[in-house]
Amino acid sequence: MARLRMAALVAVAAALLGVVLAVCRRVTGWWAVASLVAAAGLPGCAGRQLLARPYNAAPLPPRTRVFLVAGGTEVANFAAEVVAQRRLWLDRGLTPDEIACYWARPGPAELRADRRQYRRLAAELRACYPASTAVLRAHLRQQAARPLPSLYLYITSHGDADIMPPDVPKDSLLPGERDLFDQYVIQMGAGLGRGAEPGPLAMAMRRGADPDDLVLSPRLLRGLLRAFPAATPKLVVLQACHSGGFLDAARAELRADAITDVPNLTAIASARFDRTSFGCESGAEMTYFGEIYTRLLTRSPAADPAAVDWPGLFTALAAEVAALERAVDVRPSLPVFFTRP
Repeated sequence: MARLRMAALVAVAAALLGVVLAVCRRVTGWWAVASLVAAAGLPGCAGRQLLARPYNAAPLPPRTRVFLVAGGTEVANFAAEVVAQRRLWLDRGLTPDEIACYWARPGPAELRADRRQYRRLAAELRACYPASTAVLRAHLRQQAARPLPSLYLYITSHGDADIMPPDVPKDSLLPGERDLFDQYVIQMGAGLGRGAEPGPLAMAMRRGADPDDLVLSPRLLRGLLRAFPAATPKLVVLQACHSGGFLDAARAELRADAITDVPNLTAIASARFDRTSFGCESGAEMTYFGEIYTRLLTRSPAADPAAVDWPGLFTALAAEVAALERAVDVRPSLPVFFTRP
């Protein structure tokens, strides 16, 4: 929750910075802006091009069956995991029209710490759609009506057990707002309110936005997966704090929303519903889970996600994650594995 609140503060700072830069341009010319950028250590020309580059807006190819989603906005490691997996599946023989990637652009201040890594990823991120709940929902609904051999969904981002505003009494929220905020959430940072900020999300709802286009929750993902034919293998990997909440929860009403009743499902979550995962700070190439998972996937001989030995991969994955967390002395994240025929 702290990271998602910090993201809201960073967004405000980025907006204020934009106003300052606009004033400088009008009053003193571009040389002043360049001086200010250099003094602040903000991204230069390459960074501005990355921030200004439009997302992929092309129609989703009909054969798409691999969905790689980097939903977090503050650091580059989420995008790095998606780029690495896109390369891997292309190298294994999948075609570009079978793979869709998604990412969320950072703000200027967020780009600063990881600008070198973003620069390395920039060319391959051009192919990616915006990581928003609305876009991913529309794409998965479209593909559910098509005869796909399998579905593979990898999401890496920040997550939380809820996004209830900390200083707002529950009874001041509308019932729909309470329902939207009081559930497990994985951030989809290219969406309204960066997919996790209760203020903008509440305003959007009050203006008539569809709640299912605002927040990626277990309830939403469950419905999207159940729309696919029962016989379609569904492979879901969630890298986020509390991502196990999509598979289990302490509260009975939240357990009812879990994706565990989806037919033909194999799922991995990087952290139990009451635990956090690690490695999502600036400077890291990937998250702890994401780096180990990507490396083990690379070692697998499978040419297709549906051919991976998922139980075997998870056994090795859980052991390596636990060893790394012991080495750096953090509370175990306790990754979760689930499968159902």
